[in-house]
Amino acid sequence: MSRSLNKSFGLFVAVILVLFVLISFGVSYGCVHFIGSHYSERTASAALDFASLTINADNARQSFKTRIKSDDYESVQNKLAAYQRSNSDIINRISLVSFSNTAGVYIYDSGGEPLGSRLDYTSYTSSVKAELINGRNSMSHISNGRLTVYRPLRTVDDNLCGIVIVELQEPFETQYFKFIAAVFGGLLLLSLIFVLIFVLHLKKKISSPLRKISNYIDSIKKNEKEQKTADASVIFDDSRNDEIGQLSASLKTLLGSIDTGERDLNQAIYDANHDGMTQHWNKRFYHSMEDSFRKCDALCIIYFDVNNLKLMNDTLGHESGDFVIKRAANYIREFLEDGDYCFRMGGDEFLIVMTKSSIRRLDKVMDKLDKDSPYILSRKSDSVKCSLSYGCSYAKGVFSYDSLLAEAEENMYMKKAELKRLLNMPDR
Repeated sequence: MSRSLNKSFGLFVAVILVLFVLISFGVSYGCVHFIGSHYSERTASAALDFASLTINADNARQSFKTRIKSDDYESVQNKLAAYQRSNSDIINRISLVSFSNTAGVYIYDSGGEPLGSRLDYTSYTSSVKAELINGRNSMSHISNGRLTVYRPLRTVDDNLCGIVIVELQEPFETQYFKFIAAVFGGLLLLSLIFVLIFVLHLKKKISSPLRKISNYIDSIKKNEKEQKTADASVIFDDSRNDEIGQLSASLKTLLGSIDTGERDLNQAIYDANHDGMTQHWNKRFYHSMEDSFRKCDALCIIYFDVNNLKLMNDTLGHESGDFVIKRAANYIREFLEDGDYCFRMGGDEFLIVMTKSSIRRLDKVMDKLDKDSPYILSRKSDSVKCSLSYGCSYAKGVFSYDSLLAEAEENMYMKKAELKRLLNMPDR
């Protein structure tokens, strides 16, 4: 690897790392600011809701007029103070204040101001004095980075009791800016140190291993048949006069083998999880999915069974039996939608598990099955008639998957007995 390549590669890595750290810092700070702002707004709104639900406006107004602290007053005061303490990392104060032309008067205050204490107007509250006195609209204001929200609280007969005020602490980005800056400053310093070490050892640590890898791949190539990889030149530039070019030339040939191996692996995985005859999922894959089915919020199960399959195989041969199985599989496939799984559970049994279904869709599927029943799977010319039995179950919320499966299977056997009587099928 040439010296110029060492320098250019080292410079490239240095620029990328520095840009990454700086961009990460900017994005992180922006995310903290964005999340903090939304969290602050939601927290303030939740605090307003809590105060509005906790405070009885009529009782609060009476306490304000009489300056008497009843048991209800003390209970509300304690609840507001407890709520503020439990959220003290973001909520600084929760108050209920009645405003007049001269000043405000505390009715409740989590900060310890007693009933009847005076609250002087600030420059902001003076500018919205009319709104505070009339109490018709909610407001918010940011001062020194702190959000304060105001919401009127009215009595049952629509008289203004006071203004609920929630004052938040300083925003998240202010609290954590020094920490974030220190972390990313350290990362930037470490990145520069890493680049320096990387450039100094690039030739020793990179060139020699690349050459060994290239030679090893070449030795493997000589023992394999020549393979052609379409458009490999777009991916690997073998025109370069360095180790990267040598590796590209070797990997170009190796790519064909990798693609073949990948196709074989994908086919093996597919075969391991699917039934070869019907191309539905097999029982092995079903067992791997059981745990996820048990965690679903809602689930629909339809259990199918092919009647008279054994008699068909014994009488007309397995070719006729296979025809029946494939026809049943194709018929069942018509009901599948996104989020549905169909498994071949055994020789004559199929299971549909619908993870995104509803009772309305289940009714639609069952109406179709009932309309088609008895669905004859065998040929018209066959002396043995095979039909399809089915049973379903549905649950939402908390349910037992095993019980749900057993219910579907039980309903299927009831349908099976019904079809046996209807079609005069033998009991086997």
